Amino acid sequence: MSRLVIWEAGYLGTCFLLGILLMLLYDIVRIGRVVVPHHYAVMGVEDLLYWLTVAVSAFLMLYKGNDGIIRWYAVAAIAAGMMLFNACISRFLVPFIGNMLRLPVEIVGKVLKRFYKTVTIKIKKVKTRWFHGRTKMEKEEKE
Repeated sequence: MSRLVIWEAGYLGTCFLLGILLMLLYDIVRIGRVVVPHHYAVMGVEDLLYWLTVAVSAFLMLYKGNDGIIRWYAVAAIAAGMMLFNACISRFLVPFIGNMLRLPVEIVGKVLKRFYKTVTIKIKKVKTRWFHGRTKMEKEEKE
């Protein structure tokens, strides 16, 4: 084989691996959404940042790998890597890891919520005693 064909095959493989890596990054975002529920606005910002990352990394791959000339097979290889990883691995990986991590996060959340509730009640009691006592003293001073 000629050097050019070998280089093109390596470039195609690199683009395919970039697609897998980008899908793995999105899986991390999706696992975070399973573990900690997000508001739609936060999810929109996460998606925006993810797609900016995809755009910049694909641009850099095309720019460095082929001097900025768009080779549609490279774009197709990135997309194929993403779709193949999503179809074969992500559909099992995201729910499995997400559900495994959700339980410890829920336990920690319940402990923190109970701690916050206890501290809030004690602070309210202190405020009530402090301010109730001050208003009583102020009334006595006025008389």
